[in-house]
Formats: sequence, structure tokens, C-alpha cells
Amino acid sequence: MIFADAIFIIIVLVTLAGALMTVLSGSIIYALMGLVTTMFGIAGLYVYLNAPFLAMMQILIYVGAISVLIAFAIMLIGPLYKRPKEWSYPLKLIAAAVVALFSFFMFAKVMLKAQWAVLSKPFAISTKDIGRLLFDRLTFPFELISLLIVVAIIGAVMLSLYSRGEK
Repeated sequence: MIFADAIFIIIVLVTLAGALMTVLSGSIIYALMGLVTTMFGIAGLYVYLNAPFLAMMQILIYVGAISVLIAFAIMLIGPLYKRPKEWSYPLKLIAAAVVALFSFFMFAKVMLKAQWAVLSKPFAISTKDIGRLLFDRLTFPFELISLLIVVAIIGAVMLSLYSRGEK
């Protein structure tokens, strides 16, 4: 086994362990930690595929922003003293297996029937080119997304204060 193969297997195992922790955890906080582990594993796969820009965006956007957003949502809903009635464990396992098998077969069907084009030369773009594109030609949409995130955070804080009766 080559060293690169061992690294790949370790990254895949970490990603799968995080995914299993996310799905099978009884605590929402542990599920969030599993989700973060899974997202780091996916970033590791991007590094392995020689796509450093995608790896950094995975870490910045998903591990950083989305995970923090989910953590804020967990904090805003408060303690889960009144838990909703959950499915029994065997029923949950059967439903998960059915959905997973259906998803796998649909994915396999699409992958096998798709017409894949082969490029004559590799498509190469550098991180510097992507940065220039974002900050030169796409500055307005980039800033609009930032404004949208700020408005969403302010709205979440206002909703949490309103639900507590504070004004």
C-alpha cells in the first residue's frame, strides 16, 4: 500500500465516522460535532484531489459559518426538556436503510446513464484567478451575501427576544 492510499483511507474513515456520529447520536450537540468532523473530512478529500481552494471554502463556509449558525440555532431554541416523541430504534433503522438504498440506486442509475464528456486538455484555474473574479467582477453579489447573513442574524436575535417577551 502506498502512503497516499493510506492517507486517503484515513480521511475516508474520519469522514464516515463523523457521518455516523451525526446520524446515530442521541444528543444534538454530539450530532453537530459529528457534522463538523464530516465537513473536515470532506475538506481533506478536496486536498487529496488537489483542489485547495475548494478545501478552504469547505472549511470557511461549512465548518466555520454553517456550523456556527447551527450552534446558534441550538442555543436559541433552548434546552430540550420536552422532547418530541421519537420513532422506535428498529423503525428508524429500517427507514434509514430504505432511504439509503433508494438514494444509492437512483445515484447509480444517473451515473450509469449519463454521457460523460472527456476534455482534451485539463481545466486549470488558480486560486488567484478565482479571487480576482470574486473581488473584481463579482464584488456586488459577494457583498450582498454578506448583507443577507447579517440581516438573518439580526432577525434571529429579534425573534428570540420577541419569543421571550422582551422588546
